Amino acid sequence: MGTELNPRICVIIAGGDVTGKIGIPADSLVICADCGLRHARAQGITPDIIIGDFDSYTEALPEEIPVLRLPVEKDVTDTFRAVQYGEEHGFTRFHIYGALGGERIDHSIASLQMLRYLYERGEDAVIFHGNTVLRMQYGNGEVFRYPRFDGDFSLFSFTERCEGVTIRGCKYNVDRITLTNSFPLGVSNCILEENAEISLESGLLLVVQVRRDAHNA
Repeated sequence: MGTELNPRICVIIAGGDVTGKIGIPADSLVICADCGLRHARAQGITPDIIIGDFDSYTEALPEEIPVLRLPVEKDVTDTFRAVQYGEEHGFTRFHIYGALGGERIDHSIASLQMLRYLYERGEDAVIFHGNTVLRMQYGNGEVFRYPRFDGDFSLFSFTERCEGVTIRGCKYNVDRITLTNSFPLGVSNCILEENAEISLESGLLLVVQVRRDAHNA
């Protein structure tokens, strides 16, 4: 990574499904991963750089935008390499679009593992998938607050077990329960109070917010 952390947000547009508007915060770095360029063009977004092996995007590349061309045979996906590029330039905050869906379910699974990779490195990352927002929460006892929204709120154990899970401010509140990665006990809750308060003592939770209103991070 760079020697200085960059407070700006790195927006990555990948080639999976994109529905709704791609949010581009002011002064962000915008990277298109391979055929994520199609999504950017459809919404009038000009990326700062395009990264990929271009096995999916076969149209002519724009001459005015820098391109980092990757070999087809490599150890990471184009999206993961885009994340690494952001890290190399000091970014620790990532908004990722087009990381899920499409014809490649293996790429969707890889994207969830990529989300874990970022959180294990202490970085802040969010995957946007239409009106669905995905992030992770570590088990260090800290209480995280999620503002109320119209929609469903689900928690999944992304480690073998999540111990001491406590939920407050929701339809289904619990105190220090265990979630496992083999039974979806935490699916389809909803926030009733101003904020949901979630904490866990150990493990890693995948937090999924499926909004019926417009999403925000």
